[in-house]
Amino acid sequence: MKTSLSLLCAVSLALTVGYTETCSGQTWRLEPVRSVEGFKTPECAEVNPADGTVYVSNIFAVTRDTVGALDSNGFIATLTPGGKLKKLKAVQGTETLPVHGPSGMCFFNGYLYFNDRNNLKRCPLKNPSAIEVVPVPGTDHGFNDAGCDADYVYVTGQDAVFRVDRQGNGGKFVDLKGVNGVKSSKGKLFAVTTDKEQSDLYELDPAGKNPPKAFGLAPKFAGIDGIEILGDGTFLITDCHGHKVYTVAPDRRTVTLVAEGLEYPADLGVDHERGLVYIPQFFRNTVEVYRLKLGD
Repeated sequence: MKTSLSLLCAVSLALTVGYTETCSGQTWRLEPVRSVEGFKTPECAEVNPADGTVYVSNIFAVTRDTVGALDSNGFIATLTPGGKLKKLKAVQGTETLPVHGPSGMCFFNGYLYFNDRNNLKRCPLKNPSAIEVVPVPGTDHGFNDAGCDADYVYVTGQDAVFRVDRQGNGGKFVDLKGVNGVKSSKGKLFAVTTDKEQSDLYELDPAGKNPPKAFGLAPKFAGIDGIEILGDGTFLITDCHGHKVYTVAPDRRTVTLVAEGLEYPADLGVDHERGLVYIPQFFRNTVEVYRLKLGD
């Protein structure tokens, strides 16, 4: 009976767009699909939910010891749905508005928003060369990740999360030491920290009134970079300093190792419709493509 139930669950999930739920007693696993080469210090992979195109930010000039200068060499590549290189420099700067080292990205109101070292920038998806700066009140440097919900774009940096709305209004949202990744899902907001002694997942108050609430899993991780949330509420995270990828179950207690041996896995992206995961390897200049699978 258990075998029949598991098979039925797997078939149902394969036919359900977005992998919206898992069956009792099963957990997610990652099955390698391909490795895409040719990047220049890829930091973030973000999937456009409208068409499955994958955007990969390239910081370009980074070593293990230092971050490169504002050298105008950064760019954003695109991959086709499924993970084959489409255009290496789909978004790149101009002489008047250069792109130095883009990192976290998100899609908001028809734009691709991306952090570029000392600025938040954006470009229309239909015209990626029309880059413009988006002022973030209260800060002007140190940006890292980006996330969005229906009303705001959130950016992390300087031990805090900042946010701006469609009109460009906003500022500091909440203080959180070592904050790196930020992600919204079903009206809730979550973040991860890279602090090596207290690297954890946090739920943030969307109203910004209450302090971040830690999951209490810090001893399990060396330093988290990226966070994604699957349809059933499972958290998928990259532990960049530990060179591993984990899931955290919806109970916020059960941690499962799903990939290891990666060279600094950075800010990952998920194609929920196709069941694919994209993980940049920061120091190997590749993006690893995995398929989401269910396992006992």
